[in-house]
Amino acid sequence: MAKAYQLKAIERKENEKANHIKHEGFIPAVVYGPGLEGGNLHLKISAVDTILMLDKIEETTPIQLLVKKENGEEYKVTTFLKTVQRHKVSDKPIHADFYVPAAGHKMHMNIPMEFVGEAKGLSKGGILEVHHHELPVEILPKDVVEKFVVDISGLDINDHITVSDLNISEEIDVLLDPEEIVVAITAPNVSVETEEEETEEGEEA
Repeated sequence: MAKAYQLKAIERKENEKANHIKHEGFIPAVVYGPGLEGGNLHLKISAVDTILMLDKIEETTPIQLLVKKENGEEYKVTTFLKTVQRHKVSDKPIHADFYVPAAGHKMHMNIPMEFVGEAKGLSKGGILEVHHHELPVEILPKDVVEKFVVDISGLDINDHITVSDLNISEEIDVLLDPEEIVVAITAPNVSVETEEEETEEGEEA
């Protein structure tokens, strides 16, 4: 499993008003999902910490909530960030939903792709075309990775990499056709303007 991001949280009462939470420097949050025992958790998390978190995580990053109860006791819940509501004017986060998947059941995720290396076709004037910046998958929580790393250094002009070429664990179901092109190096395009000029010159001759 990918390394978890830790975030502190405090239990809150369901009837605690959002304005009061905001004035304290927090935003309300809810934790839910089939892997959570005892019903939904109603929390509040630091607004500043939430902004910092959003700059550092992906959809695939596990988030370990360090929750403090009213009596001062603490416990941990491993979640994934599901949605964040933002203020219409300031764009600051005003509410967050966290999801706890069932341990033995796959969940749908979009895992980012990171392309590494310098494709040899680029030095010949080829053009890098990325068809998929992320892959939709069905995956068990224990198998979640933050990203798929793909080496494109061996690609020449007119070469490509398909889904079936990727080195992905058999435990992960990619929701794309195996022959779907992920990334390609295409030949440089001949400009339309140049073709038109050559045609005009031919007609004049």
